[in-house]
Amino acid sequence: MKRILTIIALCACALTAQAQGTFQLSATLSGANEVPPNNDPTVANGAFSLNGGSLSFYLEIPAITFISQTASIHGPALPGNNAPVIFDLGGPVFHGGSPQFAIPPSYVFFSPFDGTFGAGPFTLATSQINELVGGLWYVNVTSAQEPNGQIRGQIVSVPEPAVWTLLLIGSGIILLSQRRNPNRPARLVTIGLYLQD
Repeated sequence: MKRILTIIALCACALTAQAQGTFQLSATLSGANEVPPNNDPTVANGAFSLNGGSLSFYLEIPAITFISQTASIHGPALPGNNAPVIFDLGGPVFHGGSPQFAIPPSYVFFSPFDGTFGAGPFTLATSQINELVGGLWYVNVTSAQEPNGQIRGQIVSVPEPAVWTLLLIGSGIILLSQRRNPNRPARLVTIGLYLQD
């Protein structure tokens, strides 16, 4: 029982540490994620960073099967459902790629707005932060062929390595203390953690 309490205490410390820092999120976009789905083979990735209440992003779309026109964040919606636009991600910037280094051409949506291209970063309300971190937002990219959406991906949290490291260290300490003296009951150990932004 004490072992379970120790693990719960470590989880609480880890979650508190994550809540005080920056959340990293990602999205994998494809035509199969659209509602209704399409057969576009393009797969794209987006990286999102939530620092306090400010959301930044970087979205790169391979320029292979279509020309990206717009991108936007929608929500709240679970996969398989549509929702209204929350944020317009601005117009794309074309990157020509480099055949010499096997880098394909792409369209990039990014923050911050540079005066010509890009958008954001966006300021989020508490309810929006909860929806975003809860996986209820998605990113949608349109084209002339698919004006309602060519590819789409749900925005999901990326687990922070610090959380997993803390849990593994705590579990290791518990196992080592039990192994040294199996007849002695496990004691709850409090670990102080100080984070500075």
